Formats: sequence, structure tokens, C-alpha cells
Amino acid sequence: MYRICFELSKDSTFIPDIKNIVYKSHVTKLIVSYQTESERMTDKNLCSVIETVSNMPELKSCPIETTFRIIGKRWTALIIREILRGNTQFNRFLENIEGISPKVLTERLRELERLGIIRRRIVSEYPVRVEYSLTDMGKGFEPVLLSAASFSMQYMPRTVFKDGNSRTPNQLLAGQR
Repeated sequence: MYRICFELSKDSTFIPDIKNIVYKSHVTKLIVSYQTESERMTDKNLCSVIETVSNMPELKSCPIETTFRIIGKRWTALIIREILRGNTQFNRFLENIEGISPKVLTERLRELERLGIIRRRIVSEYPVRVEYSLTDMGKGFEPVLLSAASFSMQYMPRTVFKDGNSRTPNQLLAGQR
């Protein structure tokens, strides 16, 4: 039995062979499972992507834990969210992130800058005006935050929506058009 834990995009073509698998187009998602044609797919023998990644011998630490060490800190995801929304100034962060203190905001911004996730730029000298933007690495958090939002909208609608009804991001976007 051959098992590969990836998921191809819908446009990809899957060409199974006895010793290898060839696919065309680019891979846009993780592979969930592959089995030879003679085998039936069942829930019991699907390969877990998380398990496969976690068991990779070349890993120094868990990539999920590493990511959440950064965005799992209180306020950090909200700061990144605000920059993604177009708010780039310290006072806009304070206005839009309820409950964050100036001291904690300063600490988080410095930490995100040190980690290479945001960039700090002085726009004017007097009065001093500073703007923050995401680096390429910081922009990589957008799909992570969108996945978190999608999860909450689907599985925690009573907390997220006033009417308590579950929605997907696509449904929300379709409703705005």
C-alpha cells in the first residue's frame, strides 16, 4: 500500500503508478490521502497530515507550537488583524483593540518587529508619526487568521454572530455584493 498525505487542488490530475505518483498542476493544498486503486478509502485508514508532519525526523520543534508561540500571545493576532484591515498607527490600534493598554501594545509591537513580522516606519518627524506594516513573513499570517475566523463562524456562531446562525466567509462576501 502506498500512502501519501497531501491534497491536490481541483485542477490537478492524479496519475497513479505502481511505484510512484505523478501529478500535474501545482499543489495548492495539503494532501489528505492516497491509496492504490485496488484499495478502498475508509475513514479508518486515512493518513493524518498532522501526524505525518509531527513525525518528520528533521523537525527540531512542532511547527504548530512555534506558530502559536507568536500569535497565541494575547493581543498579537488582533494587532496583525488591524494591520491587515489597514490600520497602521499606534492610536488606531488602541481604538480598535478593546482592552489593550499602551504599555502592552508597545511591548507586542516591539516583539513583532524583532521577530520580523512587522516593520516600523517613521512617517514624520514633528509631530512624530509612526506607521506599522507587515513584512512578507507577517503577510503569511493572513491565511492563518482567515482559517481561525472561518472556524469560529462555522463552529461558534452563537459567539460570533448576533443571530447565532453559522456562515462561511464566502456566504458573507456573497451577501455584500
